[in-house]
Amino acid sequence: MTDADRCAAEIVGLHRVFETTLGAPGVEDAGRFAAAFAPGFAMVTPSGRRLDRDETLAFLAGARGARGTGFRIAIEEIAVLHAAPPLMLMHYVERQWSHGQETARRAAALFRMEPERPRWLFVQETWITPPPA
Repeated sequence: MTDADRCAAEIVGLHRVFETTLGAPGVEDAGRFAAAFAPGFAMVTPSGRRLDRDETLAFLAGARGARGTGFRIAIEEIAVLHAAPPLMLMHYVERQWSHGQETARRAAALFRMEPERPRWLFVQETWITPPPA
Protein backbone atom coordinates (compact mmCIF):
# COMPACT_ATOMS: atom_id res chain seq x y z
CA MET A 1 0.00 0.00 0.00
CA THR A 2 1.43 3.40 -0.97
CA ASP A 3 1.57 6.40 1.36
CA ALA A 4 -1.19 8.00 -0.73
CA ASP A 5 -3.35 4.89 -0.27
CA ARG A 6 -2.71 4.91 3.48
CA CYS A 7 -3.68 8.60 3.72
CA ALA A 8 -6.81 8.02 1.65
CA ALA A 9 -7.81 5.12 3.91
CA GLU A 10 -7.19 7.30 6.99
CA ILE A 11 -9.31 10.14 5.58
CA VAL A 12 -12.23 7.80 4.87
CA GLY A 13 -11.80 5.84 8.10
CA LEU A 14 -11.68 8.84 10.41
CA HIS A 15 -14.71 10.36 8.70
CA ARG A 16 -16.63 7.12 9.40
CA VAL A 17 -15.83 7.74 13.08
CA PHE A 18 -17.00 11.38 12.74
CA GLU A 19 -20.22 10.13 11.15
CA THR A 20 -20.89 7.67 13.97
CA THR A 21 -19.86 9.99 16.81
CA LEU A 22 -21.75 13.06 15.56
CA GLY A 23 -24.76 11.10 14.37
CA ALA A 24 -25.55 8.67 17.16
CA PRO A 25 -26.07 9.77 20.76
CA GLY A 26 -23.85 7.87 23.16
CA VAL A 27 -21.59 6.47 20.43
CA GLU A 28 -18.05 7.78 20.38
CA ASP A 29 -14.47 6.83 19.87
CA ALA A 30 -12.57 9.62 21.59
CA GLY A 31 -9.46 7.44 21.69
CA ARG A 32 -9.51 7.18 17.91
CA PHE A 33 -9.60 10.98 17.58
CA ALA A 34 -6.77 11.43 20.08
CA ALA A 35 -4.68 8.83 18.24
CA ALA A 36 -5.35 10.43 14.86
CA PHE A 37 -4.42 14.03 15.71
CA ALA A 38 -0.70 14.49 16.30
CA PRO A 39 0.59 16.78 19.06
CA GLY A 40 0.52 20.29 17.60
CA PHE A 41 -2.45 19.46 15.35
CA ALA A 42 -4.49 22.46 14.23
CA MET A 43 -7.33 23.05 11.83
CA VAL A 44 -9.12 25.96 10.21
CA THR A 45 -12.86 25.43 9.90
CA PRO A 46 -14.81 26.48 6.79
CA SER A 47 -15.94 29.61 8.65
CA GLY A 48 -12.31 30.60 9.31
CA ARG A 49 -12.04 29.63 12.98
CA ARG A 50 -8.69 28.15 14.01
CA LEU A 51 -8.78 25.25 16.47
CA ASP A 52 -5.81 23.59 18.13
CA ARG A 53 -5.74 19.90 19.02
CA ASP A 54 -7.34 20.34 22.46
CA GLU A 55 -10.08 22.59 21.09
CA THR A 56 -10.79 20.11 18.28
CA LEU A 57 -11.04 17.18 20.72
CA ALA A 58 -13.27 19.22 23.07
CA PHE A 59 -15.53 20.21 20.18
CA LEU A 60 -15.90 16.57 19.12
CA ALA A 61 -16.65 15.46 22.68
CA GLY A 62 -19.33 18.15 23.00
CA ALA A 63 -20.89 17.39 19.62
CA ARG A 64 -21.69 13.70 20.24
CA GLY A 65 -25.02 12.89 18.62
CA ALA A 66 -25.64 16.54 17.67
CA ARG A 67 -26.25 15.82 13.97
CA GLY A 68 -28.90 13.13 14.53
CA THR A 69 -29.18 9.51 13.49
CA GLY A 70 -29.60 10.31 9.77
CA PHE A 71 -26.24 12.10 9.62
CA ARG A 72 -24.04 10.96 6.73
CA ILE A 73 -20.64 11.89 5.34
CA ALA A 74 -19.24 11.09 1.90
CA ILE A 75 -15.60 11.65 0.93
CA GLU A 76 -14.84 12.41 -2.72
CA GLU A 77 -11.97 13.54 -4.95
CA ILE A 78 -9.14 12.28 -2.74
CA ALA A 79 -5.82 13.30 -4.30
CA VAL A 80 -2.21 13.93 -3.40
CA LEU A 81 -1.30 17.61 -3.54
CA HIS A 82 2.34 17.14 -2.53
CA ALA A 83 4.53 14.33 -1.23
CA ALA A 84 7.70 15.07 0.75
CA PRO A 85 8.31 11.99 2.91
CA PRO A 86 7.49 11.64 5.72
CA LEU A 87 4.89 14.34 4.95
CA MET A 88 1.89 14.04 2.62
CA LEU A 89 -0.41 16.90 1.67
CA MET A 90 -3.80 15.52 0.61
CA HIS A 91 -6.97 17.00 -0.87
CA TYR A 92 -10.55 15.77 -0.53
CA VAL A 93 -14.16 16.94 -0.70
CA GLU A 94 -16.39 16.18 2.27
CA ARG A 95 -20.17 16.12 1.79
CA GLN A 96 -22.47 16.01 4.81
CA TRP A 97 -26.20 15.36 5.08
CA SER A 98 -27.91 16.39 8.30
CA HIS A 99 -31.54 17.25 9.06
CA GLY A 100 -32.44 17.25 5.35
CA GLN A 101 -29.63 19.65 4.38
CA GLU A 102 -26.51 18.93 2.33
CA THR A 103 -23.27 20.83 2.79
CA ALA A 104 -19.91 20.38 1.10
CA ARG A 105 -16.43 21.52 1.92
CA ARG A 106 -13.06 21.22 0.20
CA ALA A 107 -10.20 20.25 2.50
CA ALA A 108 -6.43 20.10 2.43
CA ALA A 109 -4.88 17.88 5.09
CA LEU A 110 -1.23 17.51 6.04
CA PHE A 111 -0.17 14.09 7.33
CA ARG A 112 3.01 12.70 8.84
CA MET A 113 3.52 9.07 7.87
CA GLU A 114 3.97 6.81 10.88
CA PRO A 115 4.15 3.01 11.11
CA GLU A 116 0.70 2.53 12.66
CA ARG A 117 -1.19 5.10 10.57
CA PRO A 118 -0.76 8.54 9.06
CA ARG A 119 -1.11 11.21 11.76
CA TRP A 120 -3.10 14.40 11.04
CA LEU A 121 -0.98 17.54 11.46
CA PHE A 122 -3.21 20.22 9.92
CA VAL A 123 -6.53 20.61 8.09
CA GLN A 124 -7.84 23.64 6.18
CA GLU A 125 -11.51 23.52 5.12
CA THR A 126 -13.33 25.83 2.70
CA TRP A 127 -17.07 25.86 1.98
CA ILE A 128 -18.27 24.68 -1.41
CA THR A 129 -21.91 24.54 -0.30
CA PRO A 130 -22.39 26.21 3.09
CA PRO A 131 -25.33 25.53 5.38
CA PRO A 132 -28.42 27.65 4.77
CA ALA A 133 -28.33 31.01 6.53
